[in-house]
Amino acid sequence: MSNPEGSATADGVAKTVTTDIDAGILDRMIEVRRHLHRNPELSNQEAGTQRYLRQMLVDQGIADIRDVAGFGLAVDIVGTGKPSNRKIAIRADIDALPIEEESGVDYASTNPGVMHACGHDAHASMAFAVAAHLHRSRDSFGGTVRLIFQPAEEDEPSGGRRVVEEGLLDDIDAAICVHVDPYTPSGKIAVGSGPYTLACDTFDVVVIGSAAHAAKPHEGVDALAVACSLVSELQKIVSREIDPYDPLVISVTAINGGNAYNVTAGKVTLKGTIRSGSDATRERAWPVFVR
Repeated sequence: MSNPEGSATADGVAKTVTTDIDAGILDRMIEVRRHLHRNPELSNQEAGTQRYLRQMLVDQGIADIRDVAGFGLAVDIVGTGKPSNRKIAIRADIDALPIEEESGVDYASTNPGVMHACGHDAHASMAFAVAAHLHRSRDSFGGTVRLIFQPAEEDEPSGGRRVVEEGLLDDIDAAICVHVDPYTPSGKIAVGSGPYTLACDTFDVVVIGSAAHAAKPHEGVDALAVACSLVSELQKIVSREIDPYDPLVISVTAINGGNAYNVTAGKVTLKGTIRSGSDATRERAWPVFVR
């Protein structure tokens, strides 16, 4: 089957390329994606996902599949064509997010409160299809392609860090990590020089105050009022501490505290993310944040 896909030139202009992919592999790719979407698992809990992907790879005749990073998998497809010592890694993440799905599709999540909202089901199914296609056509290339199905992209302990610590990239000449993008038209691939996404760190803040009656707030320290002020003040790190030509985004994504109508909060917790576009900005943001 001739399957047209998109790519982009260095100047960002899209062009069409053609790749010969077996129709059966494309069908299996859709099957894998919908199964994973129906059965999402959170970071460091991907046991079912690991078992399923291994079986689907075995069904394609692929052997020597190894467990990595806890609930991940890795497999080397060795080309038997022109001899080469080159090794390329293709990495796909496999975990889901703690989000309730409301899509209504017939393959919607059956795991309450968990959903493949970030596209990792698509990433894993594409990596499966690549593995199956390369295995069938390994006489057409030389060298090795290592497919890495990485767990725990969304939470700690990080599966990506474990992949590195376990040496899966030590003998690799280049690595490819593809991510779906809802803003890119279907059938096209967007590429660009330099970083394409931002680094992500998470933070937790605990504000300790002193509870008081709501009619006499001056007798305590309202932790909720402090926390609300902190949410606004955090944005001054971006606007006043960081070079405006270097991207930084600080988002407070949860705030919890207080449990009564007539008592000011004595303790409030916040959590969120810091997303940075360079090592220098990442290092700059954190000391400002915690001082």
